[in-house]
Amino acid sequence: MKTTSGHICGIETLSVQGEDPSVGVIFLHGYGASMHDLFPLWELWHMDKFNWYFPNGILPLQPGYQQGRAWYSIDFEALQRAMQTGTHRKMAQELPAELESTLRELESMILELSKKHKTIILGGFSQGAMCVSHLAMSENLKVDGLILLSGSLLADSKMPKVAKGIPFYQSHGTGDPVLHIDGAKALEAKLHALNFTGKLHAFNGGHEIPSVVIGEVRNFLNQFSQQK
Repeated sequence: MKTTSGHICGIETLSVQGEDPSVGVIFLHGYGASMHDLFPLWELWHMDKFNWYFPNGILPLQPGYQQGRAWYSIDFEALQRAMQTGTHRKMAQELPAELESTLRELESMILELSKKHKTIILGGFSQGAMCVSHLAMSENLKVDGLILLSGSLLADSKMPKVAKGIPFYQSHGTGDPVLHIDGAKALEAKLHALNFTGKLHAFNGGHEIPSVVIGEVRNFLNQFSQQK
């Protein structure tokens, strides 16, 4: 396996070159993390033949907050209030200012990688999951599989009325203090309404990727390793 770091369509990315050129997996980290955060997952999933891409968030965070990157800005104070009071934000009604521009940049990256790989799988954690949920519905992209870890329905008004359904895997902690599981259930319902095939796997835990999810994602990915 060959690991490289560079830019794809202007986005800094950690890449792992596998043995099978047909499959490319693009995985987006969450708010405040970086391209290094989820990079070890490809080894845990034992998919050495796949080609893996872990892009760095487009936006730097404001000084004084967390270190790392983001795909779009969030109201950090509102998040803190929600966590302290045990309430949750209505993410489906939110439309972050940078979301559309970020999706355009990521779409360009995916289109470029689609020239190399016949099969494209998109995945993400938290904020990254919310981005790929929109990208999987883009008319301009051919996406074959979707992995959503601890995400939520975001910017429902920007979701299409019709989409080409694909297989998806989704997980969420029942005690997630950052993104309430109700948002994950709303996302699952939206995907089903648009003919996506899959289901939400709830686990006892918080805003995390536990070992049970690692195993279930591996099983989900196996179907693509068997495709010809």
